[in-house]
Amino acid sequence: MIRFGVLGTARVVPYGLLAPAKETPGVEVSAVASRTPQKAEAFAARHGIQRGFGSYGALLESPDIDAVYIALPPALHFDWVRRAMEAGKHVLCEKPLAENARLAQELTLSAKRHGRVLVEGMHVRYLDRMRRQRELAAGGEFGRVLRIESYLRTPYMRIAKDDFRLRYELGGGAALDLGCYAVSSLRYVAAEEPEVLSVRHKRISPQIDRWMRAMLRFPSGVEGVVEFGFRGVYTPRDRILVTCENGWIKSDGKALVHAKKDGEEIHELLPAQSTFQLQLEAFAKSVRGEKSSAPPPEDAVLTARVLDAMYEKAGLALRGTLQT
Repeated sequence: MIRFGVLGTARVVPYGLLAPAKETPGVEVSAVASRTPQKAEAFAARHGIQRGFGSYGALLESPDIDAVYIALPPALHFDWVRRAMEAGKHVLCEKPLAENARLAQELTLSAKRHGRVLVEGMHVRYLDRMRRQRELAAGGEFGRVLRIESYLRTPYMRIAKDDFRLRYELGGGAALDLGCYAVSSLRYVAAEEPEVLSVRHKRISPQIDRWMRAMLRFPSGVEGVVEFGFRGVYTPRDRILVTCENGWIKSDGKALVHAKKDGEEIHELLPAQSTFQLQLEAFAKSVRGEKSSAPPPEDAVLTARVLDAMYEKAGLALRGTLQT
């Protein structure tokens, strides 16, 4: 049995870990920690968790916790992931793994040094339609890939004024909130690493991006576009579009749609499995030493490098580097 402890009581915890754990054999969520005992105990009681700890450190000291799920603001990820692995725990950390690529790389090296499993919570990587899109793009049936576009725009997202997404010191900004999904998806479908050519962006405050659009180029010559944002006057969009010499392949909603030039559109309806459950199952396999589809932590480093380059092109400070 893999006994989980949870650091944080964020909104993602119930659907990101608790619900999947109930459907995953060999996994149990047995403790939760918050900044106060009262908050931890209330959350534990509400969700049927055995114990509540009044500090994150106290949970890590518990000898009967095997793994931790970290659901804290991005600025806290590096320290608590590092401390968890030093305490002998395996770690499933909500995206992003760290505020920038240098910190993510340090965590990757730390995981190897301590012999711990470290996985970034990039649940979109378990989407069947995205896997199928990668297969079709690489298969050659549609000819040479010319352009790949990845979008994640959620302009109607409700964000409170004190939300960490709006605070630089907590790792705020659209790039670390939505951009890591969009960039990771683009990299996965392309199966190669891009160079950032140019960036357009809009800000909420001097260092907080609310929208970004970048033009990229892959070593094979394929053009890339990545766009994301959580505030603004634009249409919501969550999709990946691959344009090829002889057709196109679009991932949109629950379906994968593709067509050759002068051909009929084909709609593939793929299984609507819970990506969070697939993510947890893969993590559990890795902890047990079994073959797993969980991306290695190095993958999070590669995504972070693209986001760092986007911030630099936009003239904004990397998260975690500016004194506030």
